Amino acid sequence: MRLPVACVLVFLSVFTLRADDQPPQSELVHLATLYVHRFIDNLANVVAEERYTQESSRPRRRITLRSNFLLVRYPGATQWHTFRDVLEVDGKPVHDGREERLERLFAEPTHDALRRAQEIAAASAQYNIRNIGTVNNPLLAISFLQRDYRDRFRFVTGKVERKLGPTVRSVRFEETRKPTILTQEGNLDLPSRGVMWIDETGRVVKTELRLGEQPINLRSSMSWQPPAKIITTFGFDEGLGIDVPVEMRDQYPQERDEIKGVATYSRFRRFSVR
Repeated sequence: MRLPVACVLVFLSVFTLRADDQPPQSELVHLATLYVHRFIDNLANVVAEERYTQESSRPRRRITLRSNFLLVRYPGATQWHTFRDVLEVDGKPVHDGREERLERLFAEPTHDALRRAQEIAAASAQYNIRNIGTVNNPLLAISFLQRDYRDRFRFVTGKVERKLGPTVRSVRFEETRKPTILTQEGNLDLPSRGVMWIDETGRVVKTELRLGEQPINLRSSMSWQPPAKIITTFGFDEGLGIDVPVEMRDQYPQERDEIKGVATYSRFRRFSVR
């Protein structure tokens, strides 16, 4: 499973809605799109410490990864990229101990920084407890609200979810075009669907992404299996004064096995890119 590394950002603006009105789907989604562009713009060139515990059911096993998680954009560019650099597995270092090696790639001018960073991220994926590809990304679902991706989805606005906020609504989304954005091995379609919880200002407070889930009318008891699921909760970082991912919970049913994970994010800090 792979996520295209290039995501496009566009102009920003914002306005608010009355709390007692149900906003039209297109208006609320439009506000969320504008918010996501601002969110990514603020989070670009920020690195976080990720602590990620993964468990498998058969055989029963548990590991804890400590990594640097980066969102990088070159100055003047519209594309952004996410990278994970695993630093420790169960408390044991996995490389030379230079925790800033990804930041240094982008802070020090070099013609092949992107390629080298992709190699580091690919090597880090090998420390997952099982082969789950590269979809374990807390920003994956929110990226679908960008303009280049948004029109590939159907969005349906639901009710107010007061547990998440007095003006937060659930918005269901479903990918409607093929080939799909994400693919499995062999370039097989991997359709995306799920729920986003969006405040009336467009702020996204939580996302739930389900990958490969068949529509109810196409399921059969012989072939259907639960989809992979990735749930991300967002919050406000006081140090940087921006919204950030706070927690990711993921789940990957496999044949006779199930992988579950919980990742938390902290120590957000900004670095320069040249």
